[in-house]
Amino acid sequence: MNNSGAGFKELTNSDHWAFGKIPFYGSVETNFANKWRAKSLSFNYFKDGKAFNGATLKGESDGGNDAGYAAFDLAAQYYFLESKKYEPYLLAGMGLSHFGDYSTTRDPLIVVEPLTALTLNAGFGINYWFSKTWGINAQVMGKWSLGVKNNNHSQASIGALYKL
Repeated sequence: MNNSGAGFKELTNSDHWAFGKIPFYGSVETNFANKWRAKSLSFNYFKDGKAFNGATLKGESDGGNDAGYAAFDLAAQYYFLESKKYEPYLLAGMGLSHFGDYSTTRDPLIVVEPLTALTLNAGFGINYWFSKTWGINAQVMGKWSLGVKNNNHSQASIGALYKL
């Protein structure tokens, strides 16, 4: 998760990556046409000391609040290569992202109120299958907020796959 306010300029800067208390990403995927699927749900926290909207979070250890995060996204995925082992894809869709209340070192006495934003999402990923039922997934998604200033963010994930 990256909501540093730096945009794509510092996408690889690990100081901006927020691995929180409960990094959870769950997904149910279903086919709705040849080479097309849909999915997604995630929960996380932005930890204290991390960049968030151009400021540094003041977490619970400093008398502040860690910023909670929850998102529900519906994305269409296009699988452009057919293989038994690798499934690379592009994705696009919409989502709803919720940022919990937080405080920063810039304004330590002010608690920023919770915010929910509608987002347009785009990204890419790949599934790698070890067997017919088990695999891993890696995905990167950019999320652009509609009507809410300074809440564009990106989300990267790595996880296990199980096919029913």
